[in-house]
Amino acid sequence: MSGEAHPRRVVITAAEMVTPLGWDAETTFRGFVDGRSGIRTISRFDASGLGSQVAGEVEDGFLAAAAAAGYLADAEKLAGAAPRVVQLGLAAGTAAVHRAGLTDTPAERFGVCVGTSGQMYDIGALDGLLHTRQLTTGAGGPGREFVGMLAAQRHTLRKNAPAATLANACGAAGPTMTVSATCASGTQAIGEATLWIREGDAEVVLAGGCDSLLSFLGISSFDLLTALATRFNDRPAAASRPFDRRRCGFVMSEGAAFVVLEELEHALRRGAQPLAEVAGYGTSCDAYRITDSPPHGEGAVLAMSGALIDGGLRAEDIDYISAHGTSTLINDRAETRAVHKVFGDRATSIPISSQKSMIGHSIAAAGAIECVTCLHVLRTGLVPPTINYEFPDPDCDLDYVPNVARAQQVQVAMSNSFGFGGQNASIVLRRWPGPADGNGHA
Repeated sequence: MSGEAHPRRVVITAAEMVTPLGWDAETTFRGFVDGRSGIRTISRFDASGLGSQVAGEVEDGFLAAAAAAGYLADAEKLAGAAPRVVQLGLAAGTAAVHRAGLTDTPAERFGVCVGTSGQMYDIGALDGLLHTRQLTTGAGGPGREFVGMLAAQRHTLRKNAPAATLANACGAAGPTMTVSATCASGTQAIGEATLWIREGDAEVVLAGGCDSLLSFLGISSFDLLTALATRFNDRPAAASRPFDRRRCGFVMSEGAAFVVLEELEHALRRGAQPLAEVAGYGTSCDAYRITDSPPHGEGAVLAMSGALIDGGLRAEDIDYISAHGTSTLINDRAETRAVHKVFGDRATSIPISSQKSMIGHSIAAAGAIECVTCLHVLRTGLVPPTINYEFPDPDCDLDYVPNVARAQQVQVAMSNSFGFGGQNASIVLRRWPGPADGNGHA
């Protein structure tokens, strides 16, 4: 179905993100354009025994961010009780809703769709018990420490904690969903929310992703898979290097990003200024291996092609691609081959860059962060670089915008997310104003 045929067009009217570069989208995007790295030596716990000792940590600032915006009355309570993933989600999600100025949308027409890893408890609390060997078990089951931790965290004993908490904070009583599709979660959440609006299930949806797996348990798990960068512990800022021949794995990160999606007529009736249109969405599964992409990127091809078809777009319409770009050999080469298959002769002339080179991989939040970055690219005409690109890989031969941002007008941008388990999602944003619709709106 082509984008022109969708009777209910979907636009973005607000966005916000929290990353290792800052607690708001403007600060983060400025850091991207400057080529600044937010990757540091891990400070949250003792990582000296791990192969990878660097990460993209978000600096403390939840209360300050809430106070500056003036919209989160119970921030102090949440800061002490809610898991970090919920705090990050609240900070970005409620800020986006605040920016949108939503006042008169019926609660039942306001939905929430959140991509997250779906932790069922405060993993930081459990991690502390495991790491200090305080967890005990007996014939009767888990020890007191474990039971006590669960009791203290009873309000978060559900995978949908970020979505449910955000819906409550924003007064959204419409469809609410948690998407847990690993690294594709944030992109898939935005894409699925777009379908809700197109199909008439909601007028407004807060959609995006939040994640925080920066704990001894979280990082050591990926460390055991040999998926993380281990060669640059003495130079954290150099550790994430997508498409570079010296890459040696990805860098774990955390963060959150959300967009406010609205049906076009709903946004125009209330006087909102659309920032961009969600033009196309595609999703697929590799049906291959749990942790590897097929070497020629067949699943990625399906997702990107699906997004183009959904938007009634041609390969030549895409002006910029935000790469999944994890800094792993398998992903970088598979994504490069997939771009060649989808875009043909144009592949090498489309700028493609990876924000993960600067902030690492925030797993379920990554796609949402990259979608909001595409929104800023459309609005500013500035394309972020891929930093640490020093030694070209002959198997990765695209225009990765090496090391320095580029001024370039972008009308249509694609964002890619290709996750563990072979779950893939691509989303296409069109700069606003877009083509005239049947009612004469620009």
